[in-house]
Amino acid sequence: GSTGSPPGPPGVVIVEEITESTATLSWSPATDNHSPISSYNLQARSPFSLGWQTVKTVPEVITGDMESAMAVDLNPWVEYEFRVVATNPIGTGDPSIPSRMIRTNEAVPKTAPSNVSGRSGRRHELVIAWEPVSEEFQNGEGFGYIVAFRPNGTRGWKEKMVTSSEASKFIYRDESVPPLTPFEVKVGVYNNKGDGPFSQIVVICSAEGEPTAAPTDVTATSVSVSEIFVVWKHVKESLGRPQGFEISYWKDTEPEDSVETVRTRGNESFVMLTGLEGNTLYHLTVRAYNGAGYGPPSREASTTTKR
Repeated sequence: GSTGSPPGPPGVVIVEEITESTATLSWSPATDNHSPISSYNLQARSPFSLGWQTVKTVPEVITGDMESAMAVDLNPWVEYEFRVVATNPIGTGDPSIPSRMIRTNEAVPKTAPSNVSGRSGRRHELVIAWEPVSEEFQNGEGFGYIVAFRPNGTRGWKEKMVTSSEASKFIYRDESVPPLTPFEVKVGVYNNKGDGPFSQIVVICSAEGEPTAAPTDVTATSVSVSEIFVVWKHVKESLGRPQGFEISYWKDTEPEDSVETVRTRGNESFVMLTGLEGNTLYHLTVRAYNGAGYGPPSREASTTTKR
């Protein structure tokens, strides 16, 4: 009829030159169905896109009876397929058959890891964590990370390569690093094409280290048939501050592995053991703990519950 209808599907998209971020595409025109075609819309699909997405294009010189355009702003080293739809004043037609799958060329990575931060570790450890760069932005084969760090106020960076693209942390161990030493840290990226950018510098402290001192002057006093009151002293340490104390206690008649434990939190240096058996000899030790681990146990104290 003279009213016309949306265009038919364009011919299959042919992919010609490919670079790291562009692909030159051409296709044979769609039938206009009596209403001239006003535009062609190029779409791309990759393993990382949600279905077909409109792709940014720059027009190409039209040669012969083919339409063509250059898709731009593609990501390097990603597999794409392309299709095209035609629009006329009546509406948009069906898409063309998709092109063959192509992979853009490799390039140096341009995306640095995000959320670089510290994690708790053991004494003498600096634990550096980051969010891995997704495959979409790795830009080539041989992708990995460069972890750079230096104690605050020093000049040269120490650099370590982490060769796994999935890696999300690196642990640097150095016996000479005191607990809670601040480090400047940055994490960069590389692939077979070269080194990419580093993240912004963040300050991370080395691990606090577990407590080093054993509690002293532990005394155990029987209070009732089922309770023992325990007190101790603890050396104030400038580092490796305790989060609390763990008291281990056991009956004289039972093997070592039947030990029971109770934990306190904070600086209080006493605890009441409850639910014990009457007229029974108990032994006990006390040790400090924090996020990094346990300190050494105190000397043993003993008492017998009341009859």
